[in-house]
Amino acid sequence: MIQTTANACLIALTLAMLGPLYRVIRGPSVADRVVGTDALASCIMCIIIVFEISRSSRHYIEAVMAIAILGFFGTVAIARYLIRGRPID
Repeated sequence: MIQTTANACLIALTLAMLGPLYRVIRGPSVADRVVGTDALASCIMCIIIVFEISRSSRHYIEAVMAIAILGFFGTVAIARYLIRGRPID
């Protein structure tokens, strides 16, 4: 039962990646592309977590945390660059 639900979730998450992917490719501004990239990172993290749940393992938790940290700091750095013109003071 859990395998069927996990497979359905993986399909739904893969389809959910189409919106942010479109925004990254066709976004009219850099800010739209950054938001799309952040949403793609969130979808990738969710896919990894669902895959772990379906396999009953905990091997990729560090990868999910690394993606979350890199995504957050990347988004903040680009936002600061867009606002102030430099990412680091």
